[in-house]
Amino acid sequence: MEIWAHRGCSYKYPENTLSSFWEACRYEITGIELDIQLSKDGELMVIHDEKVDRTTDGSGFVKDMTLRELKRLKIQPNEQAGKVYETIPTMREVLAMLAPLCRREGLLINIELKNSVIRYGGMEQKILDLVKEYDLGPYIVYSSFNPDSIRLLKELNPDVRVAILSGSVSDCLEFARQVPVEAIHPFIRAEDMELLAERECTDIIERGIRVRAWNLRTWEPFFPENREIEIQDIEKLKKAGITDIFTNTPESYVSLRKVPTKQILLEKGKSIREDTGYI
Repeated sequence: MEIWAHRGCSYKYPENTLSSFWEACRYEITGIELDIQLSKDGELMVIHDEKVDRTTDGSGFVKDMTLRELKRLKIQPNEQAGKVYETIPTMREVLAMLAPLCRREGLLINIELKNSVIRYGGMEQKILDLVKEYDLGPYIVYSSFNPDSIRLLKELNPDVRVAILSGSVSDCLEFARQVPVEAIHPFIRAEDMELLAERECTDIIERGIRVRAWNLRTWEPFFPENREIEIQDIEKLKKAGITDIFTNTPESYVSLRKVPTKQILLEKGKSIREDTGYI
């Protein structure tokens, strides 16, 4: 079973923050999953919700705020991070931080395009261009609940790895028969999960498509909630046909890396301006 840090170590640290991703890098995970929205001035911001209300001290839509306005918003930190507050990271900041680990350890990044509610024009080309700038193509998987976005990504670059997100297995499989996806990402409690074991699905599974399952906040709360978190029965999931899981607590499934994160540095000559997230 491959383990992905869902929005980082998001049970211990605020989701989709540099601290959450940095903590995840301490563990022998397969990859990190994160979400992107577009700011008013076209910056790729790493945040799950279309609005900033739930995760920051601000209010309003990401699309209605500039990069500088978004960077002024504060996120409650985990005190262990040694920060007074966190900020919404840019995708550029995240790539700059994770690039060395991708190249050295093969860490993967699942970038979910949050464009099924707000159809951010040009988002696909922007993220493809940014990943190309960092030369990280082999380490990236793009996913979305929006089928049109996945199709467009493949049209723009047929070589990229993409995955379709859905609450049901049947929807994922139907799309996978139309578009050459690298993976399907169904809900871990999908009512039709048994479809993965049925004979008519073997054409999909035999293509080597990964089945990465995601959970809901109901069973996997985010920091600073301290409710009990659901721990998965890995063997049961394997038998059901699931190959990977996205989890808020990757530390529950994998061990620490041999090389401590303090040795994972930004690429030589790269530094980040905290007020804008620009190099």
